[in-house]
Order: sequence, then C-alpha cells, then structure tokens
Amino acid sequence: MQHLYRAFLFCVGVLLVSAGCAQTKSEKQIPYEVLRVELEQILDSDQAVREGFSEVKEEDRNAFFQKMQKVDSVNQAKVLTILKQYGWLPQSKVGQKAAEGIFFVIQHSPLKVIETYLPQMKKLAQEGEASKTLAAMMEDRLLMFQGKKQIYGTQANTMVTKDGTMAIWPIENPEKVNERRKTIGFSETVEEYARLLKAAYNPKEELPANPHRFQ
Repeated sequence: MQHLYRAFLFCVGVLLVSAGCAQTKSEKQIPYEVLRVELEQILDSDQAVREGFSEVKEEDRNAFFQKMQKVDSVNQAKVLTILKQYGWLPQSKVGQKAAEGIFFVIQHSPLKVIETYLPQMKKLAQEGEASKTLAAMMEDRLLMFQGKKQIYGTQANTMVTKDGTMAIWPIENPEKVNERRKTIGFSETVEEYARLLKAAYNPKEELPANPHRFQ
C-alpha cells in the first residue's frame, strides 16, 4: 500500500513539474516586452489624433474624423493581430500604459469587436489583471452601441438631445448609479462626471427614438 502511495506522489510530482515547465515555456513564447513597447506607441497615436477636438471648427470636423478613422484603422489591425494570437494581455505582464493601449483601441472599435473582446477584459479585471473602471466603461459603450441603457453612466453623445448637445446616455436604475460607480472604483459621481465632460445629465432621460444608429 505504501508503494502505491509513493507512486501516486511521484505521478503528482511529475505532473506538477510538467505543468510548471509548460507554463514557463508558454510564457517565454509571449514577447511581453516587445508587445509593451508596441502597445505604448499605439496608445500614444490613439490619443494624439484626438487632441484638440474641442477646438476644431465645424467645417473642419469631417477632415478631422477622417484622419482619426485612418489612425484607428491602423491601430485596430495591430491590436487585433495581438489579441488573436495571445488574447487580452495581463496588465502585470505589459504594464498599465500598454494595457490602456489595448483598451482604448478596442473601445474605439465597432460593435462586433467590442462584443468579442469585452468578456476577456472583464475576466482579467476580476482577476486584478485589468482595470475594473475601464472594463465598466467598455461595458457601458457596448450597451450604448446595442441601443440599451448603460449601467455606470460613463458614456455621453449628441444623440440624446434634440438640439445635438452633449448629454449622458440614459442609465438603467439611475437612482443606484452612484453606488454602482463607487463599488467598481470610480471616484466621482455621475453628476460630477457629467460636469467634467461638459455634458447634460437627466436621470429620467429615455432612449432616443432610433438608438441603433451606432451599428
């Protein structure tokens, strides 16, 4: 009986060593440092092309958006290649800036792309390997794109109001939104956030008549 116990321990030991070796080998195959540098550069370009938007004249906005879409298209191709090969990368492996690079590129992507990759980000956020607040922002954006009410009040646009001014997208159970925001890690209330965005906020706001134009 004792020899069977020793054999069992040996087999378990072999399995643990094998698993450890496989994990080490697998992690070595992911060039985290190379990816970190690339993703940080991608984030820089994503943010740079959006600088100064509020100062752009109305007649120049089409050209501004065309330039932004061109940069976004290039960045999306790069990030999607990374995600298809490695999945959503843990923040502890690539750093906060690179992790934000992934987030912003996917956040600025079409509905189907967000639908595909949000579950990966949410899983990592639960494990402490992605930002919970950024994951909440992406979840709100997906709901907005789907023509539904958002949860955390992070999204605003010009479709809600009749005069085309910026306003917070309608929120599900708005009386509880600040509790939800605090729980997930936001430091400001939705009212404070709206003021930062210079956006109107009406907790009784309903969905616009045609909420599916995002698709």
